[in-house]
Amino acid sequence: MIVGKLRDIKRYKGISKNIDTAIDFILNNDLMALPKGKTLIDGTDVYVNRDTYVARPLEECFFENHEHYLDLQIVLKGQEIFGYTDITNPTLKVTTPYNAEKDVTKYSATADTVYFTLDEGFALVFKEDIHLAKCKVNDNIVEKAVIKIRIEE
Repeated sequence: MIVGKLRDIKRYKGISKNIDTAIDFILNNDLMALPKGKTLIDGTDVYVNRDTYVARPLEECFFENHEHYLDLQIVLKGQEIFGYTDITNPTLKVTTPYNAEKDVTKYSATADTVYFTLDEGFALVFKEDIHLAKCKVNDNIVEKAVIKIRIEE
């Protein structure tokens, strides 16, 4: 997982073609101006989901990972609690088996987890990064963009 401020996103160019496509889109577009919902960047290889919400209490949040896409989760305005654990965490338990249509497996974990505030920044999560998002820091509105980046094999 890579966590940082959006101003530094260009540092991560060169990891993969699809990540470069996402970074170029960020550098050349106003993400706050995107319409809510899905916007294609490079067909189904790279696209963005734009959302506005009030984050949920931590006990209503869940860990997840994806088999075919990386998440580049970007908090544009506001803040939320973000959680992380590695796929090798021995306390990790599948709560919802893999859903191929949504490309997601959901989990719970009782130890070896890290929580931090994602405050107008980004988290790039890979397949092995079990992550938790949209958790409440306060009752303020969160403006967010999640860029889905197909894993290149």
